[in-house]
Amino acid sequence: MASFIERIAREWYEVQAGRVRVLKGHPSHLKTNALRELFEGEKMPAVTSFWTTRDKCVHFKLNFPHRLRPAVRAIVDP
Repeated sequence: MASFIERIAREWYEVQAGRVRVLKGHPSHLKTNALRELFEGEKMPAVTSFWTTRDKCVHFKLNFPHRLRPAVRAIVDP
């Protein structure tokens, strides 16, 4: 699945223990700082990720918490 995401993703983020790691793309510092603040106090799965595609959609890994998806879309939405 990683190679599939690598091909279609414009930006790809991994969240692990509240830390945000950019796997692909060059997001602004404002965007990454806003994501860090969002995940700082939240209980998250061990490792999860989300990515944006060229058609401006945000896709989430299945274990990404549903309650955080609208907030992430608001931050990452191009």
